[in-house]
Amino acid sequence: MGLSVNYQAVIEDTQELLRANKVEWQERYSGYAKNIAENEGFIRDIRSKFHEWSPLKLYLTTTYAKEAKKKVMFDLRYLGQTVANLIGDNEGILLSTEKYDSNNERDFDCKIKVSNESWNGKESQEFRAFFRNRLAGRNKSKKNNEEHRLESLLLTEFSKTEEKTMTNIKPVEVAGVRFPMPTPLKASDPNTVEYAKQNGGGIDILARTGIGHDTHLCIMELKDENKKSDPPAVILKQAIKYTVFIRELLRSGAGEDWWKLFGFSKAIPEKLVLFAVCAMPDRDGTDTSFAGDEYEICGDVIKLHFVYFQETDNKIEKIRTSLPYAKKEC
Repeated sequence: MGLSVNYQAVIEDTQELLRANKVEWQERYSGYAKNIAENEGFIRDIRSKFHEWSPLKLYLTTTYAKEAKKKVMFDLRYLGQTVANLIGDNEGILLSTEKYDSNNERDFDCKIKVSNESWNGKESQEFRAFFRNRLAGRNKSKKNNEEHRLESLLLTEFSKTEEKTMTNIKPVEVAGVRFPMPTPLKASDPNTVEYAKQNGGGIDILARTGIGHDTHLCIMELKDENKKSDPPAVILKQAIKYTVFIRELLRSGAGEDWWKLFGFSKAIPEKLVLFAVCAMPDRDGTDTSFAGDEYEICGDVIKLHFVYFQETDNKIEKIRTSLPYAKKEC
């Protein structure tokens, strides 16, 4: 039996907070959408000029996307942790580790330092080879980095085009690059929610899931542990808060712009259905009682779901989920 939580109150409290600050965040996120849409073609063109070179993964932040006029910057991450920046323009692609040299040596024993060298240059090639050849793991693990590692593994799994552990799901990307979606909410404490003009919380994984017209946005809150003291019912509070923000954003004046950025070609449905999901390692007895529960939000609906996974050697092996159209694992 799952823990009883008043999710409707969580929805209403988050709505009230967003409405009290709607002028600020609506103007800000409208500007984000406009600038990102204007720059998307240029970003995609620059992205097409080079290979990603796994296990290093590219990420495009909101700030980088909206400032990408004549050049664009990407984060290059390993195990979910940024280890370098790529800077691209029509002249070429440069690699820089300057902001991360200290952490790279501390966490990965990487002493290779690259200062704005060509992506195809000797030191850049040595840097890529170092991470490609090393045994995955950190020298000093931190909780937030562990969650970032699992986030990256799930994004990789969801991005596959074949032999997927979980079917009919695709991460939201901008210009074909992983895109961490920010919010104006501080929701790390499941029992409170605060407003933030800067440095609000980010959605762990934003994805599209489903088939055809029955495709929905999926807002996942990820935890690296499955503890009885931090059960799914509590984690869902955080997922719901971010889902409420996405709902309010899509119903704002910039909603259609964001809907397109999220990968949808048709208009926003008259009745919007959003999935709020807790994602965490699987174990026997993990609560599933909330799966499919629905909560009304001004004519739209939030549905609750779970994604429980098993991971071995930096690879997602199995996924157990309540999401519709997903392949079920026993």
